[in-house]
Amino acid sequence: MSMSKKHSDIIQKQFTKTTEAFSEFAPRDTAEMLAVRVDLVKPQPHELSLDVACGPGTLVLAMAPRVLFARGIDLTRAMLLQARRFQAQANLVNACFDRGDAEQLPYPDASFHVVTCQFCFHHMPKPTAALREMARVARPEGRVMVIDSVAPESDEKWELHNQIERKRDPSHTASLRLTDFLAMFEGLSLRVARQRIRRQTRSFNQWMLRAGVPSSHERYREVCRMMEESIAGDTAGFSPQPNGGDLTIVHHEGMFLLAREENSP
Repeated sequence: MSMSKKHSDIIQKQFTKTTEAFSEFAPRDTAEMLAVRVDLVKPQPHELSLDVACGPGTLVLAMAPRVLFARGIDLTRAMLLQARRFQAQANLVNACFDRGDAEQLPYPDASFHVVTCQFCFHHMPKPTAALREMARVARPEGRVMVIDSVAPESDEKWELHNQIERKRDPSHTASLRLTDFLAMFEGLSLRVARQRIRRQTRSFNQWMLRAGVPSSHERYREVCRMMEESIAGDTAGFSPQPNGGDLTIVHHEGMFLLAREENSP
């Protein structure tokens, strides 16, 4: 069963609005970070890769030079058009982009050696359903990589953390805790082969721009107020610090390389 039409519409509306910010003037992915992610899955020249909820295609196009063929899939047409523009600029012929739902991937079982998804589980009402699909389309000996923000473990901090995220971006459902990720992997018989959690510092203003919320917007002021109120005691787990006319905030980014349990050494 795919995600609800209502949430699907919210996601497409949000990411159509923010395609330019996402891709051009407030990108998340530096070339260095993409290289770290590609290296984690150790792609091989004979392999086929898939990036689920691929957005503007940055990870697909970083994988393409290292594999036989790289594919991306996303729900939002505007993101796919941007991905194809980036592909043309990079002059990469061994990649393509499909439109579809992460909870219902249109590929046969065991189609790909490498299946990835970055920074999308927190937009999904049923991340377990998407991960189950990722595992289904991965070859038995293949690798699955999940990259996403990791929320604070404490219930109070987790609640406020996600309230702030949802206020900033209505397509946000919930950032998962490390314990949530590990329970989900175990429930699907996926073994964590490698795991990294990285403290990523970023500009609050850039983070808001990526959600299509300029400083003139009422929602910007609301999120900024919530973030400033969380400074004492770091009650939302963002570790915010004033920085001139901006705030410096922290996201904890988890990178999980997964394999089927039956392929444990």
